[in-house]
Amino acid sequence: MRLLANTTRIATLLMLVLSISACGFGNQRAEDNAELTQGAEIERVVTAEGIGQNNAPLQETNTFNASQDYIYVVAEVARLDAGTTMFARWSRDGQPLEDSQPVSADRDYQDTYVEFHLENLQDRMETGDYSVQLFVNGNPTESVDFRVQ
Repeated sequence: MRLLANTTRIATLLMLVLSISACGFGNQRAEDNAELTQGAEIERVVTAEGIGQNNAPLQETNTFNASQDYIYVVAEVARLDAGTTMFARWSRDGQPLEDSQPVSADRDYQDTYVEFHLENLQDRMETGDYSVQLFVNGNPTESVDFRVQ
C-alpha cells in the first residue's frame, strides 16, 4: 500500500513538472515568433470582395460566392519596416492550396494596408471552408477563416 502511494505521488509530481515545462515551451515559441516577425506590426486582418484606395478593404465579408473573381485578404499594418517580407498561404478544408507571391517593403511604412488575393481561374471556385494565414519574414502570423458557397 505504501509503495502504491509513493508511486502515485511520483506520477503526480512528474505530471506537474511536465505541465509546467510545456507551458514554458509554449511561451518561448510565442516569444521567438514575435521576435522573428518584428518587422511588422499588424493590427487586423480581414477578407473582402475588393480593395480601394491604398489597398483598403471594400465590402469586408467572410462568405463568398463560388463565382467571385477574386477573394482579397487585407492586413491593416501599423508599421512595416524596410526589407520585411510578407506572403499569404491560402488553404481549403485544412489543406494548403496556394502561396501568394511574397512582397518586400522597399522602405519603412506606417498606417498602411497590405493585400493579397486568390484568383478564381476556373470561374467556379470549389465550395467549402477556407482560411488564409499571413507570414512575415517566413513566419506565421494572423489568419482568417472564410467560406465559399
